[in-house]
Amino acid sequence: MKYSVRSYFGILLALTFALSSCKKDEITARDISVLNYNIAGLPQVLSSSNPELYTSHISRLLNEYCIVHVQEDFCYHDSLLLFDNHPYRTESTGCVPDGDGVNTLSCFPISNVERFAWEDCTGPDCLTPKGFYYSQIEVLPGKTIDFYNVHCNAGGSAESLAARRGNIKQVCNHIAQHSEGQAIIIMGDFNSRYTRDGDSVQAFFNFGLKDLWVELVRNGDVPDLNPEPLKDCDSRTSASCERVDKIFYRSSDDILITPTLFQVDDERFYYEGNDTLPLSDHWPMFANFTVELK
Repeated sequence: MKYSVRSYFGILLALTFALSSCKKDEITARDISVLNYNIAGLPQVLSSSNPELYTSHISRLLNEYCIVHVQEDFCYHDSLLLFDNHPYRTESTGCVPDGDGVNTLSCFPISNVERFAWEDCTGPDCLTPKGFYYSQIEVLPGKTIDFYNVHCNAGGSAESLAARRGNIKQVCNHIAQHSEGQAIIIMGDFNSRYTRDGDSVQAFFNFGLKDLWVELVRNGDVPDLNPEPLKDCDSRTSASCERVDKIFYRSSDDILITPTLFQVDDERFYYEGNDTLPLSDHWPMFANFTVELK
């Protein structure tokens, strides 16, 4: 039987696709790097940073991380994407007052994105649909992890604390209803401290979630309530330096998530190397995980 050149090419292409598909399906574990970062992207006149200048500099740094969660990505989203090469991104909801400011950039496919405004808020936090969003990211072929990006109500008044407890409860309710049996990674700005009476971020522990800082830096020791917050931050990544930004994780019956790195701040996230000019009013938070099928 004779084959044309076109036939041979078709057979070769089919074999190549079959082999590549087979190789892809054989991936059962990989390491992923993540960045959690409140980028202070309120309008320049309202921001406590300098987003008109700094956001494009942040953009240059994002490609080093596989999954990036940002908060306060309000008014300079185009600048954030200027040098970014992530193939998958959530769509911005816009500047204030319409946007919620939470977005994700990912090297893996993102699906089933749902955004939720807080049911409870106080003061300026009620001026935008601030809240959280849920998505699924395919970190292994055919296997997804539920990701949550959270930005809680700010403030230390009794009313602000009550609203923030409501925020945490709202996320917990979503976990109970939509993430049962799923592997989970939650990142965000929770405006919460374990030491502060009235905060309730510990509620995530009831769902089998672990705080990466608590596990890797404090060896599983959750800080006690204390009128003095843990702000001894000469070393950013230390047991005595609690941040309101946090990362939680949970394995599932079929996906094992093992944290291998936790780090707060990096000299690259300063304007022109000047340690008095951070690119945001929050320090960046980094983590590495090994994700593997059980």
